[in-house]
Amino acid sequence: MSLLTPLGGLPYPQPSDAANIPLHLQSLAEAVDGRTVLRFADQVSLDAKVPAPVAGMLAFLTTPKQYVYYNGAFWAALSPAPVLSGNSGAGTTTSTAYVEAPTGSTATSVSFVAPSSGTIQIALGARVSNSVASASGYVSAIVKKGTTVVLAAADARSALATGTGLLSASTQFQVSGLAVNTAHTVTLAYKSSATTSTATFANRFLTVTSV
Repeated sequence: MSLLTPLGGLPYPQPSDAANIPLHLQSLAEAVDGRTVLRFADQVSLDAKVPAPVAGMLAFLTTPKQYVYYNGAFWAALSPAPVLSGNSGAGTTTSTAYVEAPTGSTATSVSFVAPSSGTIQIALGARVSNSVASASGYVSAIVKKGTTVVLAAADARSALATGTGLLSASTQFQVSGLAVNTAHTVTLAYKSSATTSTATFANRFLTVTSV
């Protein structure tokens, strides 16, 4: 009958055990296997391969490049760090409804796994101007889980500037109630206050921090 190490609980044979080296090595390898950093393509693959996880297990998910650990109830992100994106290019829009990709530029977005709290802090901003002195440009954010919008862009959650001068504008806000340990994306969204004016956005940034 194998004994167990006092700290890790790893099995090792006693002198009186049958001399079966392959069996003893297998027992040790299986005991160590669940204590290493497991590697899987995504959460679905992890759940399929480890249907009965043990508290303390650690895994790395290739998508979305995140370490997770099993806390005894679910797989949670391990010390999630802020994720950020910047876009130095300039884009324009005359739309009075929020658009994700302004004309002449690309969309700015970040991907993250919702933490165990289900809450994140979003910080965003840009240098904003408008072709009409009395008109404004707005930059907000859209939060999605897959293709489903869980929080739409809104004026109340936007940074804005009014006038023809290029002004720096920024804001930040919390988002709660996200599906825990699930991949999400946040994408900047832009609009002009009037279809008769052109809003310009440059030097855009977006940061998502787990709370």
